[in-house]
Amino acid sequence: MADKYPLMTKLYEDPANIEGTTYGKRWKRHEWIQIVEGQATDNPEGHKIVLALHGGGIEGGTSEIALAVAGYHPATFARATDCSGLHDLWIFEGLLGDDNSKLHVTSTHYDDPIALKLVQISKRCLSLHGLSDTAANGKIQIGGRDTELMSIVLEELTAAGIPAAIATGPGTNGNDTANICNKTTSGAGVQLEMGFTYRESLFAPGCNTRELRKNNTNANFCKLVTALRKAMSRVY
Repeated sequence: MADKYPLMTKLYEDPANIEGTTYGKRWKRHEWIQIVEGQATDNPEGHKIVLALHGGGIEGGTSEIALAVAGYHPATFARATDCSGLHDLWIFEGLLGDDNSKLHVTSTHYDDPIALKLVQISKRCLSLHGLSDTAANGKIQIGGRDTELMSIVLEELTAAGIPAAIATGPGTNGNDTANICNKTTSGAGVQLEMGFTYRESLFAPGCNTRELRKNNTNANFCKLVTALRKAMSRVY
């Protein structure tokens, strides 16, 4: 089904969409200090960013996974203590009671200025998505143009016992240069597509809702997040 809005900016222009009611945006650029001539300064470039372009009720579970992979507890925002670092973060969330799919804007048309800037100053990008079980074919589909990180993500997911594969289909391979995940300083990023049933398995039974997910993650969620954080820690 075609998106209702051709661009994120068009979605924002529609008076029917109200930030905080219809949708929410969350982002964080973690502090990165470098020493220049003996003085601490903020570096204008970021290391790595995690995206959930279709979070909340659009592609359920991606908001919570993105927060955790970036290094923040999805409910309390407590920082991770696993020594795998903190990453920049962008999340767009559908907040409607139903029909959040109308807030979906495809990655190649994702022109939110804040999200774009965060990616454009980053060296690495991991973009998290949901798709149907049929399209997933029982595996997390790994796409994008960052072949090094794609290979490492596949390795870490496989080691964790999570079925995954390098995506080859045009709807999942994520290799379009217009895809926001590929607008990093290197012109490459990684896109993960996860099936509905798999995403549902990351939370306690009956808790796969926007209100309940953040407080009801389970061992499968931890396994996925640990694997992705390990993968991100292995690349500069």
